[in-house]
Amino acid sequence: MGENAEKTIRAPIACILGHIDHGKTSLLDYIRGTVVQQREAAGITQHIGASYFPVDDIKDFLSKSKQEFAQKEINLPGILVVDTPGHAAFMNLRKRGGAVADIAILVIDVTAGTMPITWESVRILREKKTPFIIAANKIDRISGWKSIKDADFLDSYNKQKPHVREFLDEKIFQIIGDFLEEGFKDCDRYDKIKDFTKKLAIVPTSAKTGEGISTLLMILMGLVQQYLTKNLKFSEGPAKGVVLEVKKEKGQGKTMDVLIYDGVIRKGDDFIVGGLEKPIKSKVRALLTPKPLDEIRDPRQKFDSAEFISAAAGLKILAPNIDDVVAGSPFKVIGDPSLEESVYKEIEEEVDAIKIKTDKAGVVLKADTLGSLEALENHFTKSNVKISIADVGPIKKEDIINANIVKGLDPYSAVVLGFNVPVLPDAEEQAYKDNIRIFQNNVIYRLLEDYIEYAETRKAEDTAKEIKELVLPAKLKMYPEYIFRSSNPAVFGVSVEAGTLKPKVLLITDEGKKVGRVHQLQDKGQTLEKAEKGDDVALSIRGLDVGRDIGKDETLYVSLPESHVRQLVSKFLNELTSDQKEVLRELIQLKRKTEPWWGM
Repeated sequence: MGENAEKTIRAPIACILGHIDHGKTSLLDYIRGTVVQQREAAGITQHIGASYFPVDDIKDFLSKSKQEFAQKEINLPGILVVDTPGHAAFMNLRKRGGAVADIAILVIDVTAGTMPITWESVRILREKKTPFIIAANKIDRISGWKSIKDADFLDSYNKQKPHVREFLDEKIFQIIGDFLEEGFKDCDRYDKIKDFTKKLAIVPTSAKTGEGISTLLMILMGLVQQYLTKNLKFSEGPAKGVVLEVKKEKGQGKTMDVLIYDGVIRKGDDFIVGGLEKPIKSKVRALLTPKPLDEIRDPRQKFDSAEFISAAAGLKILAPNIDDVVAGSPFKVIGDPSLEESVYKEIEEEVDAIKIKTDKAGVVLKADTLGSLEALENHFTKSNVKISIADVGPIKKEDIINANIVKGLDPYSAVVLGFNVPVLPDAEEQAYKDNIRIFQNNVIYRLLEDYIEYAETRKAEDTAKEIKELVLPAKLKMYPEYIFRSSNPAVFGVSVEAGTLKPKVLLITDEGKKVGRVHQLQDKGQTLEKAEKGDDVALSIRGLDVGRDIGKDETLYVSLPESHVRQLVSKFLNELTSDQKEVLRELIQLKRKTEPWWGM
């Protein structure tokens, strides 16, 4: 990582990404021997972290499970692994002309299968043309699996009982099928692949026992060394990078965690980086790097000071006047003073390309980093949600005023949505005064879901003038023996005990827990528009895992919007059947018990 006469190829950058709670950080933790995940809120990595793995440590790890690759000549200096919060921050890791990452590991919980964020990650990898391998994680959770610590996957697999192997094979086959549907014609378990450039490899792993992790690392290093070395040319030019995080350090003031993906940075270098209002010029006062295998966000040991660092590296920079630097923004050392103006313009254009400000009706989005903002925009646009303003930083009074202007054009878009950002006191006061709704969440797709649910409910309130437009009450009982599919989507049999059941309605348990929206109703293979009291039907719900999210023998209710309940009680009570009235009474009691603020 230091300056020396012999120019070598740079360390490759590997990005690890996938659905929340599928074990991304745990995989890295196992190799590092740290427990970074436990230091994160709710076990979810909310900012990007970077860990450098020197080649000697990789060889040691591979030799644990007698991997032949450990004995081979590895011509790489090591590997820099970047851990992301879900899929979103991978957008942070962009540069002009492609992705920062040379290769990626997509983590999928083998017991749960693919999820919406899995496919969002896959689409980003495709857009960036980033090669990747799949870690089918959590094999230790398979019923009957006998773990062998740190074992090569095949060594462990061959010692399992036949029915356990069959179950895992079935789960892997399901992942292969899902990727086939997504357009990946060649995808298979790694040991059945001869040419890794033509097939997508699946490596079963356990972040808990270490099984298959050396196998994963071996394939990762082998792929990079054999097929991607030409992309790892040493660069003598000024450093280019991405700001991972800006934070206050005790005794050091504001510091920047930066991922350098190209070139060289020295103590004393002038650089330009994206800021809240405009690009910021500053000078490197100190370069600090975490110890090898340590983690940049929350290291166990003190940082090392350096005079010179070359790509690829995760480092901490001490510099003046960086209070307004935006996480996720591009970073570039100026190098030649005559190029300062062009570097400034390049950074300005890249930041402005992500921020949005229009006169059109749409929601106001605020995010903590440029990468999060870009991911938010992408998610909301794909869901046909219009955006009037998208910017980084806390929710301010100005954001509420902008949302209030939108109210006259589109009342359903007159909201402010914040991802991982605080609401300033004057903004709270203005929101109360103007009756503007503020949504906050630290998971992007949940923020989107919350807003869509709100907008749909508001629209329903305004349009439900007749009973046929209202959601009607219903009570269902699950048949535990008729769980046809536990997830992706969940398909199970129910008995309609009371009321009327239709597709698209939201179901809750008798304890008020949200189950999900009914996608489809079927009876004997025929799709139904509705089911009445006494009917036995099968229904499907996306994003639900029966057995994990809910039990197999639940009593379910149709969750009615509060405004619909009001209209049913005040206008249409005499139109309801006796069983519909009874379920409506039960639902009102349930809502009052589980949601004290419920107005009925």
